[in-house]
Amino acid sequence: MNTLEKKYLFAPGPVLTDKRVKEAALAPDICHRRADFENIYAGLRQKLVRLYRGTKANYTTVVVSGSGTASNETVLSSVLREGEKVLLITNGEFGERLRKIVECYRLGINLLAFEWGETPSLSQVEEQLRNDKDISLVSMVFHETSTGMINPVHEVGVLAKKYGKLYHVDAISAIGGEDVNVLRDHIDFCTGVPNKSVGGLPGVSFICVRNEAYNKVKQVEPRRNIYLNLQHHMAEANRHNQTPNTPSVVMFITLDKALDVLFEEGQDMVIERYKECAGIIRKGVKDLGLNLLIENEQLMSNTVTSVFLPKQHSLSSFMDKLEERGYVVYLGKGKFLDMNMFQIANMGQIYPDDSKLFIKVLADVL
Repeated sequence: MNTLEKKYLFAPGPVLTDKRVKEAALAPDICHRRADFENIYAGLRQKLVRLYRGTKANYTTVVVSGSGTASNETVLSSVLREGEKVLLITNGEFGERLRKIVECYRLGINLLAFEWGETPSLSQVEEQLRNDKDISLVSMVFHETSTGMINPVHEVGVLAKKYGKLYHVDAISAIGGEDVNVLRDHIDFCTGVPNKSVGGLPGVSFICVRNEAYNKVKQVEPRRNIYLNLQHHMAEANRHNQTPNTPSVVMFITLDKALDVLFEEGQDMVIERYKECAGIIRKGVKDLGLNLLIENEQLMSNTVTSVFLPKQHSLSSFMDKLEERGYVVYLGKGKFLDMNMFQIANMGQIYPDDSKLFIKVLADVL
């Protein structure tokens, strides 16, 4: 029998989880079509609304069995009518993934593609919204994990509200680690996962939905999808806290426990812990003479730091040596991989002392 050694995951998901979350996976087997599951799901949905800082009166949530891409695909493939377009704003790998979803379903799209790590132009966003009446949905990523950059979600939300457009935000890598507030930022559909900043296990994802927005798209015919149909998920959840298809029951239970752990520490306290850890890592990296991709602190996320390894070092050898010492970091993506970039994440059960020790190990490996 193979045994896995514990490693410190300084990678953006899956992450180190609290012992109580892992123990929750050992819950008794239950039938998903009975009251036991429905009671769990009802409480879980309320906790998720709290996580998104939305009000129960204005928002509801559903959980989808599948990764974060599944929840994004559920929204994008379900809310547009024939002839309507999405204004998609991209500046990294995960914005590009949204584009692939939109194009796969052959939806109308106006694409505002910026360089990876470049701040989207609000004037260009407004120009699109002003001049194309067929745009019904604006979509973008909150925390672009491929760079570690926070996008101007609030400012784009103000524009979406001004022009009467629905607004979808991919908060997969942000929720739990950033100040995600769907009410303040005028977000209609906001996706997330447990296995990043929330500190849970992979296997499900979730969507926070503004009730008023859902009423606008409630009658969109499900011609494109079955399993990932938002209307089906919403109807079953709102009718009796159920799912249209067999859910990943155990992952619903572990997500519920991960939220309990997060709220026990305090949502704001978790965010502050992530900020502190990121600060320790960034100072340590700079002290070692390494360069960062994002230098502007206002644009840096609380949980991902993108670092360039000097060209004389082999990136694969460097990562292997770190892992031999029990630390896992993440390869850069796209053109940044060719530039010898790696990423350090401080999501999940990582604390300031862990971050300080990581820097010491990093120095030793270098």
